Amino acid sequence: MPAATSAATSTSRIELESTHLGITGESKLDDQAITEANRLLQKNHEEWHMFFRDRAGHNHIAHSILTCLALGASPEDIQRAYDDGVDIQRPIPEVDAEMVKKLSDDEVMFETIGTITQYTSFLAFFQNHMAEHGWKNTVNKYLFSRSKVAEKMLARMYEGAYHPVIHLGLGFEFQQPSIVAEALAQAAAHDDSHIGTLFETCEAQAGIAYPPKNPKSLIQLLQEVRKSDTIRNAPQWSDFGNKMRDGVVGRALLDMASIASQFRIKPDELERRTAEMISVCAYMAGASQRPGRKRKIDFFYMHTVTSSIFFSVIIKQDWIKLEDRVRMVEWKGRLDLAWYVVSGTAELYPDAVSEYHDDFSANMGWEELFAAVNKEHDDGHVAKLIRALKNGEQVAKPFETGQFSDSFPVHGDMWLKIARMTLDTTKGWTPDLKWVNFTGFDMGWKIRPDLA
Repeated sequence: MPAATSAATSTSRIELESTHLGITGESKLDDQAITEANRLLQKNHEEWHMFFRDRAGHNHIAHSILTCLALGASPEDIQRAYDDGVDIQRPIPEVDAEMVKKLSDDEVMFETIGTITQYTSFLAFFQNHMAEHGWKNTVNKYLFSRSKVAEKMLARMYEGAYHPVIHLGLGFEFQQPSIVAEALAQAAAHDDSHIGTLFETCEAQAGIAYPPKNPKSLIQLLQEVRKSDTIRNAPQWSDFGNKMRDGVVGRALLDMASIASQFRIKPDELERRTAEMISVCAYMAGASQRPGRKRKIDFFYMHTVTSSIFFSVIIKQDWIKLEDRVRMVEWKGRLDLAWYVVSGTAELYPDAVSEYHDDFSANMGWEELFAAVNKEHDDGHVAKLIRALKNGEQVAKPFETGQFSDSFPVHGDMWLKIARMTLDTTKGWTPDLKWVNFTGFDMGWKIRPDLA
């Protein structure tokens, strides 16, 4: 890619350091692994597009490398993570220098958001803005200033099954302005499944509702969603990849928002409610099995978990206003409810987790799982899920007993069991068969006779 600025700066260079190697990383890394990660992340940054196709084609190389690094990867593991993701990528387009200049005009920026062909221009613009103003100031301006540009950008962060916000969280976690710039550009270039409309409608309904003394738990709201015929039947199999846009938002917006808007967080409860959200997402992923069929985790429920770890990162960023951190987690919980519907409001079976056993993983602890997943051919999803589950175990533990225990459906060794299930049900499978799509729909299983 033509450099955004002629000199290499921290906004266009990957500069991982041993002091910022991820929040769950406990394994010691040799310096060569960090060097290899820097080299390959830089190569990815300069050579490959953020989207390997225009729709639903996210480049996962950075996710995979950084996650594996946090789990103790060797230099060879880092190379494996890159190699497993590179074949499908397409070259990054040339930068449009004139457009980069124009994007400083908020009206131009607002109108250009959603134009995937301008990804490189967005990237160069955000890198330049960070070089001049600092990356944190850039994030606050373009995500949290409540301007019409920031509101549009923040909603796009949640598009594409959370991929932009995953990228943003990695940038925060590993303290990499260049990764943050990629995340902002990804959000700006992303297509729209009308998630922003859902968020706006939820906030409008929350704004006129009397604040409850005891807000409902996310698991209660999940159950209410499943009981609603209007919501449950909104997405149809024939919607295919548009089940969010045409189904949940298109056919059940007001009903969905009526329930989702009730996920409200008091600022002094942010840590607990974030952990609660993570527990519910893990429950969706692990317990949404189909009786009589082989175990398989839903592709979209999986993403609610892989993204969840980054909200543990985001809520600790004290340079972001507390009210904006609260809002981000509220949006996450509300969108998790919508994704529950997108994949068919699957019936959830707690025994599928609590009684889970497979001889292959039965004696594996976290470190053994980390080591195994770093060797597994994958595009990064498996490692991300296992790491996010470990984070969930850590952040939920203080709240799993006592007053709010009913709000935490995953507790104790259930975290480890879902992580074992993750490895068991994906090892040796090609990427397109590692997961089941739309697990709550009968057709999701009918098209997978291999899981009979």
